[in-house]
This record gives sequence, structure tokens and C-alpha cells, in this order.
Amino acid sequence: MEIKPVNEKRYFLISNLLKGIFYLILVLVVFLLLRKFSSEEQRYAWFGSIYNNLPLVMALFVSSEILFGIIPPEVFMLWSLETRLLGDYFMSIGYLSLISYAAGFLNFNFGKWVKNKDFIRKTKWPWVRKYLGLFKKYGAYLVVVGSITPLPFSAVALFCGMGNLNSKKYLWFSLLRIVRFFVYALVLWSLY
Repeated sequence: MEIKPVNEKRYFLISNLLKGIFYLILVLVVFLLLRKFSSEEQRYAWFGSIYNNLPLVMALFVSSEILFGIIPPEVFMLWSLETRLLGDYFMSIGYLSLISYAAGFLNFNFGKWVKNKDFIRKTKWPWVRKYLGLFKKYGAYLVVVGSITPLPFSAVALFCGMGNLNSKKYLWFSLLRIVRFFVYALVLWSLY
């Protein structure tokens, strides 16, 4: 039995949302275990040099968001909830979400720039072929899935640029990235 395109898209979205929920739970469990089984002094000894260094944390966040989400954004949401170094929690989530949105747009434009470069067209890197294949298969829908699930948002943005997605479509669909940040932040805040 062949899966119809609409059902295939729905399956792709739901399976990635479930992965997102799993990763959110995993990050939260690790965070709660750290809080339960270590004192504040121990946590400060382990993470203090990074934890209270706002420029360093923001540099890590920006780098991670540009370099394909090496560190899950939920880690920075929890950092913001714990430290309040960016001010009010939901205001800081607004800052983080805008940075993520801007990093995605930067990668989208970089993708438009490199799409015709020889080294990209001739690449044999599996991850490049994977995401270009996903873009060919799902098009703009991939932006929606990348915005709200743990698919690496900046990689999705890059390959949507390489796939020549319309800039306005990209900007509209990727606004869901901001929604995702606030929904995840609300969940973290309510469980904190």
C-alpha cells in the first residue's frame, strides 16, 4: 500500500514532533536530576565560569544556531530560566527566538549564494544529499517541520536557500520558529 503525499507529510511532521517531545523530556530530566542530586555550589563549580558569563553563553548560542544547532536551544532556555541574566524569562525567550530566526535567515541566504558553486553541486557528503533530498521532497513544508521540531533549523534553512525557495515564503513559514521557542519555554516554565 502506497502512502499518499498528504499522509506522508503528516507522518513526517508527527514523527519529528515526537522526537522533539522526547528531546525536550530528556533535557528536562537531565536538568531536574542535576538539581536534585547536586548542590548549588557543586553546579557552580562545574558550570560557574560559563553559567554566569553572559557574553560567552550568547556567543555559544549564536554559534550553535548558525552551525546547525549543535546545542539544543532548550539548554539555553533553561539557562535563561535559572539565571535571568537576559531579564524577564519570556522577554529573554523573545531575544533567543529572534536570534534563532535571524540565524536561519542568514543560513537561508548563504544557501542561495552557494547553490551554484561547484563544490556543492559535486559534493558526495551524505548529509548534504539527505537535506537536499528532503527539500526536493517536501519543499516549503520542510521549513515548517524544521521550525517546530528538532530537525536542525539552520541546516533546513541552508538547504531551502540552496533549493531556491522563495524568500517571502521562507520568512513567513519560519516564523513558526518563534512560536516553537515560546511553546517550549512555557512547558519548561510550568515544570520548573
